[in-house]
Amino acid sequence: MDFVAFVAVAVAIVLVQLLVAFTRKGSVATIGMTKQRIVLHAAAPPDVVYSWLTQHCPAGYSVEDADPARRIVILSSRTTLFTLGFFYPTFVYAEGGGTRVAIGIKSKAFQYGPLPTRDHRKLAQALASLIQNHEGR
Repeated sequence: MDFVAFVAVAVAIVLVQLLVAFTRKGSVATIGMTKQRIVLHAAAPPDVVYSWLTQHCPAGYSVEDADPARRIVILSSRTTLFTLGFFYPTFVYAEGGGTRVAIGIKSKAFQYGPLPTRDHRKLAQALASLIQNHEGR
């Protein structure tokens, strides 16, 4: 395969992934918890934490879908120069006298490496700050 054909195939693959990332929508029905997850804990009741997540989404993220009965929120990040964006299935559970928040990550298109892990941790830190700020009120 010559160089021009190789570049053409690479560009086509990138364009298809971008198209998928821009058009893919997250849904509670189609995106479940992932193997890679970060768990946070809160002293507040689960219904209160769930409402914080759905009403005060951190900057740079949006709520794609939510199921109040099961306390599931699908958060998403937008496509950037470095990533194709992610869905973050977030499950809120009662735990003792407080709440456990499990945050997963699923790419909008195929990608791997350190960037998904970095973005996953970044959202977890933002949600931990959100919870801490609301609990301090």
